[in-house]
Amino acid sequence: MYSNNNFWQNKRCLVTGGFGFGGSHLCEQLIGNGAKVYILDRMCPNNSYLVLVNLTSKVNSIFGDVRDLELLKNIFERFEIDTVFHLAAQPVVPINNAIPYESLSLNVLGTYSVLEAMRLSTSTKTLVFASSGAYYGTTTQKQPISEEYPPTASANIYSPSKVAGDIAVRCYAKTYGIKAATCRFINTYGPGNTNFGTIVLKTITSLITGSPFDFGARDDGTSTFDYLYIQDMVKAYLAVAENLDQVSGEAFNFGGDYPISVRNLVKMISLIYDGKEREPVFHGPKRDIAIYKCLDTSKAQIMLGWKVTINLEDGLKRTIDWYKKYWSKL
Repeated sequence: MYSNNNFWQNKRCLVTGGFGFGGSHLCEQLIGNGAKVYILDRMCPNNSYLVLVNLTSKVNSIFGDVRDLELLKNIFERFEIDTVFHLAAQPVVPINNAIPYESLSLNVLGTYSVLEAMRLSTSTKTLVFASSGAYYGTTTQKQPISEEYPPTASANIYSPSKVAGDIAVRCYAKTYGIKAATCRFINTYGPGNTNFGTIVLKTITSLITGSPFDFGARDDGTSTFDYLYIQDMVKAYLAVAENLDQVSGEAFNFGGDYPISVRNLVKMISLIYDGKEREPVFHGPKRDIAIYKCLDTSKAQIMLGWKVTINLEDGLKRTIDWYKKYWSKL
C-alpha cells in the first residue's frame, strides 16, 4: 500500500528538520508525489542529502527555530499547511548527554510548540511525529517489542526526550482532536546520513579512509538491534499520514525485522564493501547480559499495510555505493 501519489498531489506539507537525514529523503518522496513542500530548519548544511541530489530549489525553505511558537503559527496560516511531519530534533546521543538542557528543550519544547500551533490553527490539524525505538529505553529481552511495552530507564537523555514528545502527540490527538500519530523507528541507515557516530556510517568511514577497524569503548560488540533502510522509513511516514483518519492517537513501530549484533553487522559491511571480513575491535566492558532491541512491526503491517521492502544486505550495499560516490562532498 505504502503511498498513494494522488493523495499527495498539491498537498501543502511542512517538514520540520527537513534538511536532516530522514527529512531530506521524506521531502524527496513528497516532491516526487506532487506535494508542495515547506521546510522549517535552522540551517541548510552543504552536505545535506537534498543539496547533494540538487533538490533544494524544489522546496520552500524557512529558517528558524521549531520552538518559536509565533513563527509556527504564521507558517501554518500563511501557507495553509495541510500536513506536518515533525522531525526536528537533536538526535545525536553524545550531544544530548553533553548539553542535556538544550537538547531536552529542542526535542520536547519544540514538539509542544508544534502541537500548540496546530491546536490554535484554523487549517492545520494533521501531524506525523518522528519518535524512536529509544522510547523503550535500554532493553535486553529477545522477543520483539510491541507498542505496549513501557518506557524504561536509559543511559542517555535522548530516550526520555522522545518519550515526552511521543506521549504529548498522542495526548493532543485525544484531547484536542488533532489527527496525529507517532512513528517509533529503530536505527535508520542509508544514503545521506551525516551522523558519523552511527555504527553503519562509522564502519563505512573506516573502510573508505583505511582507518583502524576500532570501534572504541561504547560497546563490547554484543549489543543486538535491527536496522531500517531509509526508503522504508519514508514509506512509513507516508503510510501513517495517509491513514490518519483511522489511526489518529496511535503509535507504530518500524524496524528492519532482522536483529543482528553490532560485531556481526560490522563484519557484514566489511564483506559487502570489498569481500574482506575484517575483525572489528571493541573496547567496551563485557556485559553479563547483552543489550537487545528488536521492534515488533505487526501492528504497522496490519493497520497500515506497511512492511520492509529493502533487506539489510541490499540496503547496506546501496548505502556503501552512495558514500563511495559522494564521499568527497561530505
